[in-house]
Amino acid sequence: MKFLEIKESQESLEAKKAQLEKLEQSADKMESALGNARAATKDIKYLNLPSEITIKLSNIAEEVGIDEKELDYYADKVREAQRRLESAVYEMEEVFEDRVRDLNNAVDDLQYEIDYPEDY
Repeated sequence: MKFLEIKESQESLEAKKAQLEKLEQSADKMESALGNARAATKDIKYLNLPSEITIKLSNIAEEVGIDEKELDYYADKVREAQRRLESAVYEMEEVFEDRVRDLNNAVDDLQYEIDYPEDY
């Protein structure tokens, strides 16, 4: 190998290492964002407003003599809607999970390229 080729190869390796460091930083930042997203979506579990409203309506119905069972159908619809909302909120995490996976794959690919340059 000529000196110029060795120098170019060394420069290429240094550029790849710098790129790898940036990718690793991005992956770390995205991992942190995923953790924050999970913490935020976890709040949906503690959403009590639908239950509170259902209880208030049951109390109002009881006060005026309406059998609580007449509200059961609607209360079930509210619970089902709340479960769907909860699922939809948790699905939003997928955007962050996909990004983390993509960045980790890019890091792995570039690390392999650095470690085994003869394969490229």
